[in-house]
Amino acid sequence: MATFSIVILPAKKMANDKHKVRIMVSHNSQTRYIVTDIILDSISELKNGKVVKRPDKDFLNLQIKKLYDIYFDRYMKLEYADALTCSQLVKMITNPLNGEKHRKFEDIVDEYLSQIDDEERASTYKLYKLVTNKFLQFVGTGSLMEHITPIRINQYISWLTKAKLSSTTINIYITLLKVVINYATKMKYVSYEVDPFITAKIPSAKKRETQITVEELKIIRDANLEHYNLNVTRDIFMLTYYLAGMNLVDILAYDFRTDEINYIRKKTKNTKEGDSLISFSIPEEAKPIIKKYMKKNTGKIIFGKYKNYTSCYNLLARKISQLGKVAGIRHKFTLYSARKSFVQHGYDLGIPLSTLEYCIGQSMKEDRPIFNYVTIMRKHADKAIREILDNLKNE
Repeated sequence: MATFSIVILPAKKMANDKHKVRIMVSHNSQTRYIVTDIILDSISELKNGKVVKRPDKDFLNLQIKKLYDIYFDRYMKLEYADALTCSQLVKMITNPLNGEKHRKFEDIVDEYLSQIDDEERASTYKLYKLVTNKFLQFVGTGSLMEHITPIRINQYISWLTKAKLSSTTINIYITLLKVVINYATKMKYVSYEVDPFITAKIPSAKKRETQITVEELKIIRDANLEHYNLNVTRDIFMLTYYLAGMNLVDILAYDFRTDEINYIRKKTKNTKEGDSLISFSIPEEAKPIIKKYMKKNTGKIIFGKYKNYTSCYNLLARKISQLGKVAGIRHKFTLYSARKSFVQHGYDLGIPLSTLEYCIGQSMKEDRPIFNYVTIMRKHADKAIREILDNLKNE
């Protein structure tokens, strides 16, 4: 029989030195952990599975017990649980296949966020938290998923508009809200005879010019930068461009002890029917940067003193606009500009959009068999990347 315990893992300390409470599941001689949203300031605040030494300890213990009871109850209802591995057991109790009706919106949010709440995706978690808290501010806590109707969605959009939020912000709020609601329908927690967004008039997000020209990219690549932070920022930016707009979170997770890239974007993994594999050869331009930062024993890239996603993200937030000024860039300039520029430069060279989509792992057509991506599309990707990078060569 599986055992459940409330624990803190000192080795999994957060970037701010705080700790997340986890539910430890021991089963069939294996142990796995379910991460919760409950954060404690120190290890000493948890003793024998109970929160102590805090004024809010009673509230937090109630929240922990609630989560514990949910997962344990799901476990007890499983048939033939002894035949499952611990990993399979945890997956089933955190993502029950049979669904549950009459769920509160905030409960669905907590469950959905628990699947993306790791340090590498801290910014994604914060954005979803902001968006869902905004909706909760409008509907109030305790609102059931069945209460999300077309009328309520339209009222919410009007409420956001009256708050004088920009069309881009409203678009983001509604788009991410749809992601959470779609998750609930996929998990069969709720079903709608009428799509809640069927009559929603969602403002279009204003398109921002974020890409840079080939000449501006060359200036950034060739600039003599004195400061260490700017050099690291430039290396992150250029590596992203050289690797066909590969996201930072994917770069940091990849084992570069190879001459090729084969990965599925973390941003879209498990969100589409059929994970889209991206495969291409590592271009020569990327190899010096990879060699500079790669740890030989793991193949993972660590950008100097910036040892994880959060520290790299914070570096970019502080320094990338300064890097843009080196090339005289006046419009919005972020790490995303590398991805956007890669596509724009390829498009300007006449490379088919389908090939560019494959290179960056975006908008792949569902009717393309996954094996074709590797045997056919990889050749196209290598050719396209080579053409784009050759266009950067100084004449």
